[in-house]
Amino acid sequence: MLATEFPDKPAIKVTDIAPDYQVNYKTGYIGFLNKGSDVTSIGISYFTGWDMISDIHVTHTLIVAGADQCIEADMANNTVKVCTLSKYFNDPNCQIFFRKPIFFNDSVGYAIAHKASLEVGKEYDFGAILTQGLSGSFPGRMLDRLLTGKLEELLGNLLNHPDKWICSELVAYALDEQLFYRDKGILKRPNSTISPQELFQDTEIFAPWKHSQPSETKTVTETKTVPVTETVTKTDSGTDLICK
Repeated sequence: MLATEFPDKPAIKVTDIAPDYQVNYKTGYIGFLNKGSDVTSIGISYFTGWDMISDIHVTHTLIVAGADQCIEADMANNTVKVCTLSKYFNDPNCQIFFRKPIFFNDSVGYAIAHKASLEVGKEYDFGAILTQGLSGSFPGRMLDRLLTGKLEELLGNLLNHPDKWICSELVAYALDEQLFYRDKGILKRPNSTISPQELFQDTEIFAPWKHSQPSETKTVTETKTVPVTETVTKTDSGTDLICK
């Protein structure tokens, strides 16, 4: 696939690999989505260059619940639901990045997924989305300075519905309910004020990125692109960030 490029920065090198449950993603891993017309990707991939993580813009997050299952708050359908991961794996206009929480083991993973599953069927929280939109606006940022960084929390208290969810709020909640992660990193803030991007970049909740060594390389040609090198690998157990 083609790497994303930024002015005066080297390209982010992204490599596609086939989804392999229990090898490059597991129940309890957190998925982050980057969608756009400039993305060409099939399967799961990872990227090299941890310092570039902030250059990847994610807009949605979910919790892995099985080999082809995830739990997510779906704005389009106004509900928290269980859906397939394959719809993301097979979408060439979507990258999915999996991050592994620190101190992860199977018990922790199932506890994260179970906590999220208890919210299935509840409605989407449009008030929380409004909170993030208002606090991210230019007037909102100016007002936030006057309120010493408390605007988003104040709006969250006013607009957030305690029994409805947005995607990042649901994921933050499922993590925050585990003793390992409670009030760590970005989770120190109210769950409803946390964006997918802020979760994705957190360095305290998730294990640090470790490079994987490819077990096999081959050259492939994608439609409407120049030939690129695809690395086929099973990532080691220490690798925490996998990208589709």
